[in-house]
Amino acid sequence: MSSGAGAQKQPGANSELVRQMFLAGESMQVEKFAAFYADDAWYQFSNFPVAHGPQQIIDGSAGFLSKVGKVVHHIENLWEIDDENVVCEMTVTYVRHDGKSFTLPCCDTIKIRDGKVQMLKIYMDIGPVFGD
Repeated sequence: MSSGAGAQKQPGANSELVRQMFLAGESMQVEKFAAFYADDAWYQFSNFPVAHGPQQIIDGSAGFLSKVGKVVHHIENLWEIDDENVVCEMTVTYVRHDGKSFTLPCCDTIKIRDGKVQMLKIYMDIGPVFGD
């Protein structure tokens, strides 16, 4: 028997962690969002450079936060593939500081280990939010 056998994860725990992570993101307080990530996490938002770990997620969010004042995730499907992998299909509404609003399709793949996000890949075209 492995040493982790007594610490089984409850079904749905990773889905709940993902939902809480998105709520933290909606707070627009990037430190709360970054707290969900492991120290060696791998985070890629669309075509932006990969951020490694919570501090790089915080540092890399400055441009985004200067443009966007509100984010709302509308989860359509959330699948726990196995004990570590979650796929989330959704639309995301972004409201820029100038009042323009965009609702865009998105699909995320998420790997969770020991209660922390180890990897997040966000597949979406965020271009319209940064356009005129």
